Amino acid sequence: ADNFKAFPNPVKDILNIAYSTSIRNVNVTNLLGQQLLSKTINANESQVDLSSLSVGTYLVKITTEDNIQKTIKIVK
Repeated sequence: ADNFKAFPNPVKDILNIAYSTSIRNVNVTNLLGQQLLSKTINANESQVDLSSLSVGTYLVKITTEDNIQKTIKIVK
């Protein structure tokens, strides 16, 4: 988890994510657990466009190629 980066938080439109190994996919859910966005990445870093989401708090679940899962809370 030390090699994991997600910024900025709070986010306006674009969330930047990076990890030391390849990120397989990213899922964004609201606090009720409803999936709002899913993106397949297959790269060590990427940008996720959150401009379609309204202001609020969301959970971003990142899954790496070696099945490590990390969930972070972001504010938009």
